[in-house]
Amino acid sequence: MPIIHWTPDFSVGVSSLDTDHKVLISLINQLDDAIRAGEPRDAISRVLDALLDYTDYHFAREEALMRACGYTDIEAHIRTHGTLRAQVHDIRDRYRRNPESMHSREVLAFLKNWLTAHIVGRDRLYVPSMLAASEKLQQAEHAFSIASPPPASVSVAAVG
Repeated sequence: MPIIHWTPDFSVGVSSLDTDHKVLISLINQLDDAIRAGEPRDAISRVLDALLDYTDYHFAREEALMRACGYTDIEAHIRTHGTLRAQVHDIRDRYRRNPESMHSREVLAFLKNWLTAHIVGRDRLYVPSMLAASEKLQQAEHAFSIASPPPASVSVAAVG
């Protein structure tokens, strides 16, 4: 049973960002599944790598769209991304050094709370800026998709 379920409450009204959020939810659920199933260390490490890669990709897209739409609180949002990125890096690095020292339930609870609180709390704040600048949003979306393909470690097509 997944630890996070996508609900319409998570939607920010921008299709690509909603898809990104669904991918991140899927990766956290995959990590939970791998840990519960007692998967080998390298399998769990691959999921953590994919989570980190996709977090970086998503944050880059989100920041590009916020910038294009003139979101006024972008600097604070970018700082939040930096903190979250560092926390996910730390989780992955701690696991690589010593998997036994990582308390999986705490890590999964953190990741679940991080993602859901970030989407519902911080991400919702940029929605009015993006919806008000739909043409700029579309142009930025197109430019980002050409310049930044999704990480090879993650299958976006599997997420609906």
